[in-house]
Amino acid sequence: MKRSILAKTLLVVALSLGMLSGAYANDNQAQQYPKTQREAPQNDLRSQRDSQQLQDGFNALNKGANQKAAEILGKLLKNTSSKYAKAMAFRGLAQIKLNAHQYPAALTLLQKSLDLNSMPNNDYFNTMLTIAQVQAQSEQWKPALVTLQKWMKEGGKQSGKAYALQGNIFYRLNQYQNAINSMKQALGLNKSAPESWQQILMASYFELGQYTEAAKLEETVLTTNPGNKKALANLVNIYIKANEPAKALTAMAAAKARGVFSTEADYLKLARLYVYIAQNQKNANKQATQAAQTLQEGIKKGIVKPGLKPYKLMGNAYYLAGDYKKAIAAWSKASPFATNGEVDFTLGNVQMQDGQYRKGRTTLRRALKRGIKRVGAAWILIGNADINLRNHKGAIYAYRQAAKDPATRVAAEKWLRGQKRGR
Repeated sequence: MKRSILAKTLLVVALSLGMLSGAYANDNQAQQYPKTQREAPQNDLRSQRDSQQLQDGFNALNKGANQKAAEILGKLLKNTSSKYAKAMAFRGLAQIKLNAHQYPAALTLLQKSLDLNSMPNNDYFNTMLTIAQVQAQSEQWKPALVTLQKWMKEGGKQSGKAYALQGNIFYRLNQYQNAINSMKQALGLNKSAPESWQQILMASYFELGQYTEAAKLEETVLTTNPGNKKALANLVNIYIKANEPAKALTAMAAAKARGVFSTEADYLKLARLYVYIAQNQKNANKQATQAAQTLQEGIKKGIVKPGLKPYKLMGNAYYLAGDYKKAIAAWSKASPFATNGEVDFTLGNVQMQDGQYRKGRTTLRRALKRGIKRVGAAWILIGNADINLRNHKGAIYAYRQAAKDPATRVAAEKWLRGQKRGR
């Protein structure tokens, strides 16, 4: 269900350490972690040459000159004795790996930077948070959770983004109630949160079977943004899962009325929903007819292209509505687009039911040539057509063919024996 309700990709990670500043600039920055109990170490960078080299590396990195930055910072690592300079150099090299989406290498460098325990609090805890983000991006969910919760505890900071990341991780670990709690905290800290946060909360409710709560979230999204097709799709899925197809249909029909439908898939999905509901009603006429009309509207607008799927579905809808003539017409249009004879088999069967024996026989023979699964059944139908057309020899031939299929052998042989006794 996660694939249909929530995208697999991580929704809250922004894999960046931010613009890397100069060698000593961090000392003058406003404290981002005022509640931490960590005592920031003294900056041990004393060499003017190392300081300039570190600054040059950062400048190159911030300009996008990754190769030059890597050369400068790599040389600095070999020559400096400053733990601070080394930590910052590792941090800069990690950013280069992040830019290239080389996450395992980035994690190694970030951890080396952190292990030196030589950075000021802002850089130290931001590096720790980035490690958690990269671990999550790499789907290392449990390590990511450990790192993130350490960041929260030691950094003493509340952050909407961090709680959203935690909620995302809990969701991936199937800890849905924890995900709900985290996302509520995230949303409480950030009133203008991205929609992706709401999606994680909604998906967590969904996984716990709390469909009413999940639906409320998507309904709120649609109230704010009536054209949000992703929210519409999620809401429909929720209603279907909650065994409330009528509500799903209402949501889809309302979206079409608002002019939201813009693709063939939109029209097909609504038509299928009409058919689904029609199949479970005593009187299928109304919903089935609306399914067919939906497809006709899409075709008329040029959004639904003539093809196998729409015409086959239209035929199914008309058949459910009891309108054999229109069902036959729709399936006849579907037939040329088919790659096998299955549509022809259905078409021929209904032509027979409608008393069109000659057309039905021709259609069923075409189905056999194109390839179908129920070979014996097709021959039985052909035999029945010949019986109604008073073609006794043709019927015998057809039933003999049907007798070759294990699925229809008994019935065909019984009929053939009856013909012998009749003679």
